[in-house]
Order: sequence, then C-alpha cells, then structure tokens
Amino acid sequence: MQMPSSLVAVLMLAVLVGTVTDRTTGQPMPNVTIAVGAVHATSRPDGTYRLSGVKTGKATVTASSNDAPPQRFPVTIGSATTHLDLVLCSVTLDYNCGGLQ
Repeated sequence: MQMPSSLVAVLMLAVLVGTVTDRTTGQPMPNVTIAVGAVHATSRPDGTYRLSGVKTGKATVTASSNDAPPQRFPVTIGSATTHLDLVLCSVTLDYNCGGLQ
C-alpha cells in the first residue's frame, strides 16, 4: 500500500528543543528568536525553546534577539525530538561579539 505524499511529508517532520544561555554569564536568555528555515519560536523566561514541525536532516539553526546578533549553528534533525542547547554571545556583556554572523 502506498501512502499519500501529504502523509509522507508529515512523517518527515520533527521537534527541536533546547535551552539558550549567555556565553559570558551562563544565565538563561529569554526572548531569543530561534529559527530553522520558516519554522521559528521564541525562548521562554527560563531560556528553553521548542520548534515543532522541523524538517529532518541537516539544517542551520539561527538565533538572535535585541541583545544577541544573529548566530548560526549546524544541526542534524532526527526523526523524533532533537536536543540542541545554544550558547549565545550577548552584546551587552561581550563587546567582541558585535560582528558575529
């Protein structure tokens, strides 16, 4: 039996979860936008985030906020839930991170 292509596409989606912390202090970073392609979420007050509906395979995670310039992280998204903690450079505390891309 062959599955409809729309069902196959749904089966290829996964979840990416983790915590965003500051590189200098190690403290959680709230209100950081985390994105993989068109899927995005904002980190909660405790720094945790959850992206649902992410395509499986190799991807680039982008994280940014008013306090953190865009920073990119490679990841391989598995078939269920993938965990990726992000350590970001904050321009408020680390003047050397302003030029990150």
